[in-house]
Amino acid sequence: MAPTLDQYPQRDALFTVTAEGVIAHNRYEDRVIRLDALSSEIWLRADGKTSLRDIVYDIAGVANILPKTLLSTAAMLVVLLNSEGVLYQKNHPDALPYHLSLPQEDQDIEQMFESLAAAGWLDEE
Repeated sequence: MAPTLDQYPQRDALFTVTAEGVIAHNRYEDRVIRLDALSSEIWLRADGKTSLRDIVYDIAGVANILPKTLLSTAAMLVVLLNSEGVLYQKNHPDALPYHLSLPQEDQDIEQMFESLAAAGWLDEE
């Protein structure tokens, strides 16, 4: 198994972006998780195609801080987001489905429902 920093974080929740940060919906427990600034930055970059290490280096470059400062914190935050049921890590890159690629407010509703159905997120009644 690849170390956390060399894995590819992938969102696993519908989300909204607010002025305060990201709000992610845990579909397994039907509750929302409000992310702090750093968690929001990681979340928004967790596209399934970028390693956590690359995400950290990008955030550090933008914030003008040393990546070493963020590496262990980011790894812990990804584990916490995983335990909250809104993000997971893969050993290989994989593109996000449509319904996870954009904030809910930016999605085409028909395309979102098609993507949700294709991913098995909707109950068939």
